[in-house]
Amino acid sequence: MPLIPTDDDFRIVQADCIPHMAEDMPPESVDFAVFSPPFPSLFAYTSLPEDIGNSEDLKGEAKLHLGFFFRGLMRVMKPGRVAICHVMQIRRLKRTGNDGTFDFRGLCIRLGERAGLTYETDIPVTKNPQSQAIRTRSRALQFAGLERDRAGSYPAFNDYLIKFRAPGENEVPVDQDPITRNEWISWAEGVWDWHAIKQTDVLNVREGRGEDDTKHICPLQLGVIERLVRLYSNPGEIVFSPFAGIGSEGYQSLLLGRRFYGCEIKDEYHRAALANCAKAVANRWNGQESLFDSVPAT
Repeated sequence: MPLIPTDDDFRIVQADCIPHMAEDMPPESVDFAVFSPPFPSLFAYTSLPEDIGNSEDLKGEAKLHLGFFFRGLMRVMKPGRVAICHVMQIRRLKRTGNDGTFDFRGLCIRLGERAGLTYETDIPVTKNPQSQAIRTRSRALQFAGLERDRAGSYPAFNDYLIKFRAPGENEVPVDQDPITRNEWISWAEGVWDWHAIKQTDVLNVREGRGEDDTKHICPLQLGVIERLVRLYSNPGEIVFSPFAGIGSEGYQSLLLGRRFYGCEIKDEYHRAALANCAKAVANRWNGQESLFDSVPAT
């Protein structure tokens, strides 16, 4: 059975991605994966025990969940193809008697490698320090903290785009969506600057909120997704997000002529993702025959 029928542009299942990747998805079925895993202890999404975001045990329960996740991701990736994991470092919680910063980026790299993926690099995405200071209320970023005792001050936390590749030879070169040399000069700098990536360029998160939400979600900017989809997939190929959220990766992938497959555990986010992806299809193919009518089954 194909991952997505040839007459469909996208499919988003309401399921926990870990057992879904292990049991329900065909092996070696994904051309490109891009996702933001739930950030343990930092963002709460649901009250479900399988929700990684609810775990404050970064070295125990969260590590165990993520280990199973990366093994499932390794199973569904086509040989030689790319998976991008969007993360940020996590401040330890003082209420649990901890201080400093937990290396969540490093944990994901180690677990991805342990699962069999090849870690190639990561791209820091810088953040506006003033905006981050207002949003997080971090004294380390605020002028008050700077003027009181600079020993406790530190710069804004970057996001990181971790690039993994599945082992093996890539049978279909990624070369069908032209990248100009000027674009590559900018994108190959190694750091993607917040001045060039509008931080508010995200889908509306309000439509995915539920009554039990306790913290904000952290959507990936559409401009970042556009770069990644164009760099690492061809038109008509399957872009996969195991944590689809409100559908940001799907929305942008569909606008760029790819197919999209996603998993989302939360009911409100699942409904919002379906609506956003349908909107993208309507915007892209308004009054036209779908590109995917002629794409062979995966």
